[in-house]
Amino acid sequence: MDALRTATGASLGVISATMTVLPLSFSYPPIPFLRFDLAEVPAFVAALGFGPSVGLLASTIYFLGLLLIGQFSPLGPLMKFLAVISTVGGIWAFSRLTRRSTLPIVKVAGWTTGLLSRVAVMSAANYLVLMVFFPDFLQFAVSTLSAFTGTPLNPDHHGLALVLLHTAFYNALHTVLSIGASVAVIDAIKRSGALGGNWRPWYA
Repeated sequence: MDALRTATGASLGVISATMTVLPLSFSYPPIPFLRFDLAEVPAFVAALGFGPSVGLLASTIYFLGLLLIGQFSPLGPLMKFLAVISTVGGIWAFSRLTRRSTLPIVKVAGWTTGLLSRVAVMSAANYLVLMVFFPDFLQFAVSTLSAFTGTPLNPDHHGLALVLLHTAFYNALHTVLSIGASVAVIDAIKRSGALGGNWRPWYA
Protein backbone atom coordinates (compact mmCIF):
# COMPACT_ATOMS: atom_id res chain seq x y z
CA MET A 1 0.00 0.00 0.00
CA ASP A 2 1.53 3.31 -1.08
CA ALA A 3 1.88 6.38 1.11
CA LEU A 4 -1.18 8.14 -0.31
CA ARG A 5 -3.46 5.16 0.27
CA THR A 6 -2.02 4.70 3.77
CA ALA A 7 -2.66 8.35 4.60
CA THR A 8 -6.17 8.08 3.19
CA GLY A 9 -6.99 5.01 5.27
CA ALA A 10 -5.53 6.53 8.42
CA SER A 11 -7.37 9.82 7.91
CA LEU A 12 -10.73 8.16 7.28
CA GLY A 13 -10.22 5.93 10.31
CA VAL A 14 -9.59 8.99 12.49
CA ILE A 15 -12.71 10.64 11.06
CA SER A 16 -14.78 7.57 11.95
CA ALA A 17 -13.42 7.56 15.50
CA THR A 18 -14.05 11.31 15.86
CA MET A 19 -17.62 11.01 14.58
CA THR A 20 -18.33 8.51 17.37
CA VAL A 21 -18.42 11.28 19.97
CA LEU A 22 -20.90 13.32 17.91
CA PRO A 23 -24.70 12.84 18.15
CA LEU A 24 -24.86 10.93 14.86
CA SER A 25 -26.42 7.67 16.03
CA PHE A 26 -29.98 6.60 16.73
CA SER A 27 -31.52 3.55 18.34
CA TYR A 28 -33.20 0.55 16.79
CA PRO A 29 -36.52 0.91 18.67
CA PRO A 30 -37.30 -2.75 19.50
CA ILE A 31 -33.85 -3.19 21.14
CA PRO A 32 -32.50 0.26 22.02
CA PHE A 33 -28.91 -0.77 22.77
CA LEU A 34 -28.58 -1.54 19.05
CA ARG A 35 -27.77 1.77 17.39
CA PHE A 36 -27.45 2.91 13.79
CA ASP A 37 -24.12 4.71 13.68
CA LEU A 38 -23.02 6.98 10.84
CA ALA A 39 -19.47 6.91 12.22
CA GLU A 40 -18.72 3.74 10.27
CA VAL A 41 -19.42 5.46 6.93
CA PRO A 42 -15.85 6.85 6.50
CA ALA A 43 -14.46 3.35 7.02
CA PHE A 44 -16.73 2.11 4.25
CA VAL A 45 -15.68 5.03 2.06
CA ALA A 46 -12.10 3.86 2.56
CA ALA A 47 -12.94 0.28 1.58
CA LEU A 48 -15.30 0.94 -1.33
CA GLY A 49 -13.43 3.94 -2.65
CA PHE A 50 -9.82 2.86 -2.26
CA GLY A 51 -9.84 -0.90 -1.72
CA PRO A 52 -10.13 -3.49 1.07
CA SER A 53 -6.60 -2.93 2.41
CA VAL A 54 -7.35 0.78 2.91
CA GLY A 55 -10.68 -0.16 4.47
CA LEU A 56 -8.94 -2.56 6.85
CA LEU A 57 -6.54 0.18 7.94
CA ALA A 58 -9.38 2.66 8.47
CA SER A 59 -11.42 0.07 10.38
CA THR A 60 -8.48 -0.80 12.62
CA ILE A 61 -7.85 2.84 13.50
CA TYR A 62 -11.58 3.27 14.07
CA PHE A 63 -11.48 0.26 16.42
CA LEU A 64 -8.49 1.63 18.34
CA GLY A 65 -10.24 4.99 18.64
CA LEU A 66 -13.33 3.31 20.06
CA LEU A 67 -11.17 1.48 22.61
CA LEU A 68 -9.73 4.81 23.76
CA ILE A 69 -13.13 6.46 23.94
CA GLY A 70 -14.26 3.60 26.15
CA GLN A 71 -17.90 3.14 25.16
CA PHE A 72 -18.73 -0.40 26.37
CA SER A 73 -15.04 -1.16 25.85
CA PRO A 74 -13.83 -3.62 24.75
CA LEU A 75 -17.09 -5.35 23.77
CA GLY A 76 -18.67 -2.45 21.89
CA PRO A 77 -15.56 -1.61 19.83
CA LEU A 78 -14.97 -5.29 19.04
CA MET A 79 -18.55 -5.81 17.84
CA LYS A 80 -18.34 -2.71 15.66
CA PHE A 81 -15.01 -3.90 14.21
CA LEU A 82 -16.49 -7.31 13.42
CA ALA A 83 -19.51 -5.68 11.77
CA VAL A 84 -17.43 -3.48 9.46
CA ILE A 85 -14.78 -6.09 8.65
CA SER A 86 -17.30 -8.84 7.92
CA THR A 87 -19.13 -6.56 5.48
CA VAL A 88 -15.96 -5.48 3.69
CA GLY A 89 -14.67 -9.05 3.69
CA GLY A 90 -17.85 -10.32 2.05
CA ILE A 91 -17.68 -7.67 -0.66
CA TRP A 92 -13.98 -8.40 -1.26
CA ALA A 93 -14.53 -12.17 -1.47
CA PHE A 94 -17.29 -11.70 -4.05
CA SER A 95 -15.12 -9.28 -6.06
CA ARG A 96 -12.41 -11.93 -6.31
CA LEU A 97 -14.87 -14.16 -8.17
CA THR A 98 -16.16 -11.46 -10.52
CA ARG A 99 -13.17 -9.18 -11.02
CA ARG A 100 -13.66 -8.97 -14.80
CA SER A 101 -17.25 -7.78 -14.62
CA THR A 102 -18.33 -4.14 -14.35
CA LEU A 103 -22.08 -4.73 -14.62
CA PRO A 104 -24.13 -2.80 -12.02
CA ILE A 105 -25.97 -5.99 -11.04
CA VAL A 106 -22.63 -7.55 -10.11
CA LYS A 107 -21.81 -4.63 -7.82
CA VAL A 108 -25.21 -4.94 -6.14
CA ALA A 109 -24.64 -8.68 -5.74
CA GLY A 110 -21.27 -7.93 -4.09
CA TRP A 111 -22.88 -5.53 -1.66
CA THR A 112 -25.55 -8.14 -0.93
CA THR A 113 -22.82 -10.66 -0.17
CA GLY A 114 -21.31 -8.16 2.26
CA LEU A 115 -24.72 -7.75 3.90
CA LEU A 116 -25.18 -11.51 4.28
CA SER A 117 -21.65 -11.88 5.62
CA ARG A 118 -22.29 -9.23 8.26
CA VAL A 119 -25.61 -10.78 9.27
CA ALA A 120 -24.02 -14.24 9.63
CA VAL A 121 -20.96 -13.08 11.57
CA MET A 122 -22.87 -10.74 13.85
CA SER A 123 -25.61 -13.30 14.55
CA ALA A 124 -22.95 -15.74 15.73
CA ALA A 125 -21.20 -13.02 17.76
CA ASN A 126 -24.44 -11.88 19.36
CA TYR A 127 -25.32 -15.45 20.29
CA LEU A 128 -22.00 -15.79 22.12
CA VAL A 129 -22.43 -12.44 23.85
CA LEU A 130 -26.01 -13.14 24.95
CA MET A 131 -25.62 -16.78 25.94
CA VAL A 132 -22.02 -17.10 27.12
CA PHE A 133 -20.38 -13.80 28.07
CA PHE A 134 -23.15 -11.35 29.08
CA PRO A 135 -26.47 -13.14 29.69
CA ASP A 136 -27.80 -10.03 31.44
CA PHE A 137 -27.89 -8.39 27.99
CA LEU A 138 -30.33 -11.09 26.90
CA GLN A 139 -32.64 -10.33 29.82
CA PHE A 140 -32.57 -6.62 28.94
CA ALA A 141 -33.09 -7.25 25.22
CA VAL A 142 -36.02 -9.58 25.85
CA SER A 143 -37.62 -7.11 28.26
CA THR A 144 -37.37 -4.19 25.82
CA LEU A 145 -38.61 -6.36 22.95
CA SER A 146 -41.53 -7.52 25.12
CA ALA A 147 -42.39 -3.91 25.93
CA PHE A 148 -42.14 -2.91 22.26
CA THR A 149 -44.37 -5.73 21.01
CA GLY A 150 -46.69 -5.85 24.02
CA THR A 151 -46.14 -9.61 24.24
CA PRO A 152 -44.54 -11.37 27.24
CA LEU A 153 -41.43 -13.24 26.12
CA ASN A 154 -39.35 -15.89 27.86
CA PRO A 155 -35.55 -15.62 27.35
CA ASP A 156 -35.26 -19.40 27.50
CA HIS A 157 -37.62 -20.03 24.61
CA HIS A 158 -38.88 -17.69 21.89
CA GLY A 159 -37.21 -14.65 23.44
CA LEU A 160 -33.67 -15.56 22.35
CA ALA A 161 -34.78 -16.46 18.82
CA LEU A 162 -36.66 -13.19 18.41
CA VAL A 163 -33.74 -11.15 19.77
CA LEU A 164 -31.35 -12.82 17.33
CA LEU A 165 -33.84 -12.29 14.50
CA HIS A 166 -34.07 -8.59 15.34
CA THR A 167 -30.27 -8.22 15.58
CA ALA A 168 -29.98 -9.84 12.14
CA PHE A 169 -32.59 -7.46 10.71
CA TYR A 170 -30.85 -4.52 12.38
CA ASN A 171 -27.49 -5.49 10.87
CA ALA A 172 -29.08 -5.86 7.42
CA LEU A 173 -30.60 -2.37 7.70
CA HIS A 174 -27.31 -0.95 8.99
CA THR A 175 -25.44 -2.41 6.01
CA VAL A 176 -27.87 -0.77 3.57
CA LEU A 177 -27.49 2.55 5.40
CA SER A 178 -23.69 2.42 5.55
CA ILE A 179 -23.12 1.26 1.97
CA GLY A 180 -25.73 3.65 0.57
CA ALA A 181 -24.23 6.64 2.37
CA SER A 182 -20.69 5.59 1.44
CA VAL A 183 -21.49 5.20 -2.25
CA ALA A 184 -23.18 8.62 -2.23
CA VAL A 185 -20.04 10.19 -0.71
CA ILE A 186 -17.74 8.39 -3.16
CA ASP A 187 -19.86 9.42 -6.14
CA ALA A 188 -19.76 13.05 -4.94
CA ILE A 189 -15.95 12.86 -4.72
CA LYS A 190 -15.82 11.39 -8.22
CA ARG A 191 -18.05 14.10 -9.68
CA SER A 192 -16.05 16.86 -8.00
CA GLY A 193 -12.84 15.72 -9.68
CA ALA A 194 -10.97 16.25 -6.41
CA LEU A 195 -8.87 13.12 -7.01
CA GLY A 196 -8.37 13.70 -10.72
CA GLY A 197 -10.47 12.85 -13.72
CA ASN A 198 -8.94 9.38 -14.10
CA TRP A 199 -9.68 8.23 -10.57
CA ARG A 200 -12.13 5.34 -10.33
CA PRO A 201 -13.51 4.02 -7.05
CA TRP A 202 -12.45 0.51 -6.12
CA TYR A 203 -16.02 -0.79 -6.16
CA ALA A 204 -16.37 0.33 -9.81
